[in-house]
Amino acid sequence: MESEGVSDYVKEQADGFLKIPMVGFTESLNISVAAAIILQEVTTKMRSSKINWQLSEEEKNILYFEWVKKTIKNVREIEKHYHQKLK
Repeated sequence: MESEGVSDYVKEQADGFLKIPMVGFTESLNISVAAAIILQEVTTKMRSSKINWQLSEEEKNILYFEWVKKTIKNVREIEKHYHQKLK
């Protein structure tokens, strides 16, 4: 139940914890709002860091192709047709 917070089991399985400061009358955030806040903070810090975190063009293309394969119906037939044209 949401009003009870995170279960003991989930706490035991967690690698770590963080707290999102809240102001006003808000007592909790739903998971999508919490995830959005965390992702915004992480990406802001990564963009301002000197860490080489961005994907190469090749990595982007590989991930895009994997996504396309999972989202397009009959992708195997399209692949076969494409490869036949290349021959």
